[in-house]
Amino acid sequence: MTDTPIISLSNVGKSFGSFQAVSAMSLELKEGEFFSLLGPSGCGKTTALRMIAGFQEPTQGRVEIDGRDMAGIPANRRPTNMVFQSYAIFPHRNVGDNVAYGLRSQKVPKPEIAARVAEALEMVELGGLERRGATELSGGQRQRVALARALVMRPRVLLLDEPLSALDKKLREQMQFEMRHLQRSLGITFVMVTHDQYEAMTMSDRIGVMFDGRLVQVDDPATLYARPCNSKVASFIGEMNFIPGEVTAESSGKLSVTAAGFGALAIPANPNVETPGKSAMLGIRPEQLEIAKAQPADYDATVRGTVSDVAFYGENVHYHVQVDGIDRPVAVSVPNYFHTVDYRQGDQVWLGLLGDSVIDLGQQDQ
Repeated sequence: MTDTPIISLSNVGKSFGSFQAVSAMSLELKEGEFFSLLGPSGCGKTTALRMIAGFQEPTQGRVEIDGRDMAGIPANRRPTNMVFQSYAIFPHRNVGDNVAYGLRSQKVPKPEIAARVAEALEMVELGGLERRGATELSGGQRQRVALARALVMRPRVLLLDEPLSALDKKLREQMQFEMRHLQRSLGITFVMVTHDQYEAMTMSDRIGVMFDGRLVQVDDPATLYARPCNSKVASFIGEMNFIPGEVTAESSGKLSVTAAGFGALAIPANPNVETPGKSAMLGIRPEQLEIAKAQPADYDATVRGTVSDVAFYGENVHYHVQVDGIDRPVAVSVPNYFHTVDYRQGDQVWLGLLGDSVIDLGQQDQ
């Protein structure tokens, strides 16, 4: 990945009648990066992708690829290719013919087609399957064929619209790592649309979070998780306990707060929150809390509570703990080292919390 921008969106908007699908979107994507647009259904992310691809024209603003204004340039003339959610594989054609379709449309010589198809299939680990029928493929193989058909055109940018949504959980997770490895080895810019937070976090160099047609925050996965700009982003990226609080002082990058249930804490100021308010919403990730039978030592705050619910997830256990002064039970996530559930509904437990793990999410009305 380089710092050179390959895609630039400048104040891009798209409306359908009175409905504003994308509003004033400005974004620069770097050459060779894996970028994901993440958001709930209907937030405008696919519309943004289709404007980059050339399937839809912006109502306002400018789309540039490789420094060139894309206004009026059709999809088949842009240095991009797209993998659709449905894969759009021709069922009556074999693997080789599916991959070769775009090259034949461009009247590429037959010997070159054969060489490029073989090369593309090797990239996606389907070498030698040119004659395999499309109906004889597994879900993962069909997804690879769709990738090969896009890669064979040698695009500067590969656009992916929910590319793994049709796969089962285990295969989906396998393909996430395979696609990330493929992107790194090729050095092509990947732009993916997804509503799956874990998929975006696993695969992306950077993520843009969208709500209601607006790009709300763009950051690397670790920053998005640790310093979301508001409670809406925080609730969409991972799990979060939301605790009302009051800011009593601010000094040297630290906020002094009083958190409901936990009391006085010193927490880091969040650079992604524009203006800390006196009435703040505080975020605590479930895995940042200690749960114990005896009061834990070396924590900035400890509170006593009652286990109200337990959920066993195999690799971890989630406890819900009712704490005085907090309306909703506090979620605690514990790695399941010994394959046991240590606490049951009704047990009295202690929670321990470090101030540095608390996230300032700005004013409570966000």
